[in-house]
Amino acid sequence: MTPQILVPYPGPDGSGDVHDIFVYLRPETNGVLVESALLKVVQNCSQYRSSIRLVYLANFPGQFIVDNHIVERHYAHKFYFAVHGKRVFTRHMIDEFERHFGVPFATARVIGSFEALQELGESPDQLFTQWVPAADLLHVDGQSIKRLADVFVVNYDIPALLHKNTRSTDIAVMLFRCSVDYGYFQKLVDQMRDALIENKTLPERLPASRAFHYSKGPFEQLLDAFDYLRKPAGDAVDLRELSFVRYAAEHGYTGDQLMSLVRNPVCVFEQSPGDYVEESIFTYTSTDSYPEAITKLASLRSQVWIH
Repeated sequence: MTPQILVPYPGPDGSGDVHDIFVYLRPETNGVLVESALLKVVQNCSQYRSSIRLVYLANFPGQFIVDNHIVERHYAHKFYFAVHGKRVFTRHMIDEFERHFGVPFATARVIGSFEALQELGESPDQLFTQWVPAADLLHVDGQSIKRLADVFVVNYDIPALLHKNTRSTDIAVMLFRCSVDYGYFQKLVDQMRDALIENKTLPERLPASRAFHYSKGPFEQLLDAFDYLRKPAGDAVDLRELSFVRYAAEHGYTGDQLMSLVRNPVCVFEQSPGDYVEESIFTYTSTDSYPEAITKLASLRSQVWIH
């Protein structure tokens, strides 16, 4: 069983003037009603066709996603921390943990989410949806840590992601080629959320991310393309045929170099002489244009290698 390609990908635009932004539905909200609601928001905006175009539309069968381990590969960097817990924290992550939670890292009970399922006796959904105040949540280097009583759970959402993606849950994937900036697209995302609340698909208290994902920067676009951009026969589109890769090639970067950052996203950047910052490449380039992201790559000094 292969993906059903309803609108084939037309090839890259390497001008640097566009964003190729993926939008795909979460398994629990996938369906014609939700897909139509999101498309209607885009089609009704003033920039549709002139500055925002639907250039790819596909339906991914759950069987294909499971058989090809797409979810595991897509979230591999988060799986790594979810499995290994505190053993793989960097010095920066430890410092941020102690600053945010106010407890010594060495003695804190910090465990991966799969271990937490056994220790806390909770289901994947319970671990994911259990509400805690902002003070009990930390996002650092692209990882999420939730405090539950005296236990700190690393990437508490990962078991639920696996649990919800089954052979019976298909995923609709859309790709919009946009010459508007991320500020404009974020307004569309807010309207998409409102539309889903109005048709009672999404509870009012939940964020849009519970219903659908969208690429939030050039490197997320690359990650989404690698896993969800397919040719009509079902095989993957070559890296060199991606818009961001085509643009980056003009500045001396190969697709393999960019994918090494996608697979090992925790990096150290030199913001100014002697001033270093550690951050996930996805977060560090969030909402950037292609030229902005390439400029930031010049300040890359090291990576935390996972794969």
